Amino acid sequence: MATGQLLALIGVWIAAIASPGPDVVQIARLGVKSRTAGVACAVGIMVGNTFWITASLLGLSALIQAVPEILAVLQLVGGAYLLWMGIGAIRAGLAARKNTAGASGAGNMDGGAGGGTEAIAAPDVPRAAALPTSKAFRIGVATNLANPKAVLFFGAVFAQFVTPGMGWEWMLVILLTLVVIGVVWFVGFAVLVDKFAGFLDRHGHVVDVVTGVIFAALAVWMLVEGATSLL
Repeated sequence: MATGQLLALIGVWIAAIASPGPDVVQIARLGVKSRTAGVACAVGIMVGNTFWITASLLGLSALIQAVPEILAVLQLVGGAYLLWMGIGAIRAGLAARKNTAGASGAGNMDGGAGGGTEAIAAPDVPRAAALPTSKAFRIGVATNLANPKAVLFFGAVFAQFVTPGMGWEWMLVILLTLVVIGVVWFVGFAVLVDKFAGFLDRHGHVVDVVTGVIFAALAVWMLVEGATSLL
């Protein structure tokens, strides 16, 4: 691999990870709960990406191009899991909205009964509990492995930069370069999401529902594409 090819691959990689997708949306969703959960999710996502990069360097991309049915199977499996996550996110968002509305309603009734300045003071709505770090990490790994962008990128685009006999030195350079760039981007995004925690926390249920809808839509597309390819 020439230096120019490596720079081109870096440019494509940055464009791929920076564009909105399930990975970014999941970090935003968990980052609403806490910075720690967002960072753990980001690290999990990069563990998933490291798997894809390593597998592609070892021949997965070439295998997918030679046997397209493998991509179809990956789409079906990933789509099913993404649909499951999407439904779970929608349910969580609707439950959080219901709890928030219930807390606000109770506060209004208390205010009406109490009178005075205390009556108009809005009650504090408890912030959604943050996920344990280990669970946020696992969600990050699973999200990336089921990410249709990852499946298509490493199954098609990445293969154009991986040539037979390129040598383990270049493979190591590619692996380390892409992993470092990915960690900086995803972890940095997780930290920045926390800066907007005040706004996002008030609308966390909306983030959950929107995330779920996006995941479900992508899942349906993956399932249709995978089934069509096999049939």
